[in-house]
Amino acid sequence: MRLLGEALKNILRKGNTRKFPEEPARIPKGFRGRHIHIPERCIYCGLCAKYCPSGAITVDAKKRTWEVDLGKCLFCQQCEETCHLMPKKDAIFLTRVFDMAKAKKDFKWKG
Repeated sequence: MRLLGEALKNILRKGNTRKFPEEPARIPKGFRGRHIHIPERCIYCGLCAKYCPSGAITVDAKKRTWEVDLGKCLFCQQCEETCHLMPKKDAIFLTRVFDMAKAKKDFKWKG
């Protein structure tokens, strides 16, 4: 009898899911999403890659390239915190962008 009562209660209740992208998602404060790398501010010191716990960031100082593998990234914000401590700081930011789905399995994000 409890099961029937619970089923009727849930039938009449509005669902919790949203129809994304038609209905915008509520992003909580402090959410860490896609990286933004600003090459003009970067000195390619490689500290962001050194302190990345998952090894998702690769930096090549000679070619002046910076890349993050989003499949490995924990979105812990350690790269941003390390970069903001450098003399020429603020080259990496984590945004609130979360919709990074692609048709092909390519997790590299080049900045």
